Amino acid sequence: MGTRKKVHAFVRVKPTDDFAHEMIRYGDDKRSIDIHLKKDIRRGVVNNQQIDWSFKLDGVLHDASQDLVYETVAKDVVSQALNGYNGNLIN
Repeated sequence: MGTRKKVHAFVRVKPTDDFAHEMIRYGDDKRSIDIHLKKDIRRGVVNNQQIDWSFKLDGVLHDASQDLVYETVAKDVVSQALNGYNGNLIN
């Protein structure tokens, strides 16, 4: 197995009954996520507050099980670590 030198980024959104549908939108490609906040009207008329962010990722795991997260994100890193390669998973 060859080593990969590219950093991979995934987002996992855990299942919840109180999901912020009005703030978070997933791309149809399952590789992008958009975050939108409402403007804080208390900041006045001239308000340069950033309210939108868009992220392109290697994958978005929405309502994904722990098993799917492991298979998608960690399995190769763990396997390579057992073969003596360095790898990092950040939670």
